[in-house]
Amino acid sequence: MADDFTLGNLRRLSDADFKVADNEPDVRGWAVVSRDGRTIGEVDDLIVDTTAMKVRFLEVDPDEDVIGDGTEPIYIPIASADVDNTDERVVVRGDAASVRGLVPSDFASQFSASTNTSGRNGAGAQRLTRAEEEVRIGKRAVEGGEVRVGKHVETEHVRDQVDVTREQVHIERRPVTDARGAAEIGAAASELRVPIVEEEVVVEKRPVVKEELVISKEQVHETRPVDVEVRKEQFDIQDDRTNAVRDGSASEHRVRKGDR
Repeated sequence: MADDFTLGNLRRLSDADFKVADNEPDVRGWAVVSRDGRTIGEVDDLIVDTTAMKVRFLEVDPDEDVIGDGTEPIYIPIASADVDNTDERVVVRGDAASVRGLVPSDFASQFSASTNTSGRNGAGAQRLTRAEEEVRIGKRAVEGGEVRVGKHVETEHVRDQVDVTREQVHIERRPVTDARGAAEIGAAASELRVPIVEEEVVVEKRPVVKEELVISKEQVHETRPVDVEVRKEQFDIQDDRTNAVRDGSASEHRVRKGDR
């Protein structure tokens, strides 16, 4: 093994007062596949070095159809695997047939004996776990409504003053004093027609573009408060000798993946 550690320092993450660091993925429940693409099993637990605060091994629940040698857990060194965050799987740097050979053949029995005979607080220790709810707040885009822009026609009455010109006939009657020659009496040749011209108002309408609407969008950022209630368990420790009750909350320890 490349890293220095003792079996006595190894614990399952589910049995220890540790949790995966926030910047590291929790691979428990992820599929484990070999380099040749075969599914070996599923990550059941993480084996933590409590001294170095690192994950040393993955405890894998094997797929019997692929492994074919019983249901005993498979232990894979973290240094022999790559985490695929995109597909949420662990890829082992080897084929399915050789996956059990990544650790010594007696590793499983020695690790089980170590965890059964000694605990983080000594032999025969009893554990009571504490859980609490974590809040993860995200965002998603939803349709918040729409703006509809259209046109309609309105009719209005327009009145204007227009100057027009027209001809007007004036008739003046006056006596003739210098008549020369005889006149004839007859009605046919005595009728005159005078045309009268005037201007009339001609109304013409045509559509003319007067203005336009330019429609665009912009993102406006605002801060909205989010209120949520979370539940968490707390340890209540009562000492019968003093009849005192105190809060036994312990600080959390965070572990990170071992160097790969």
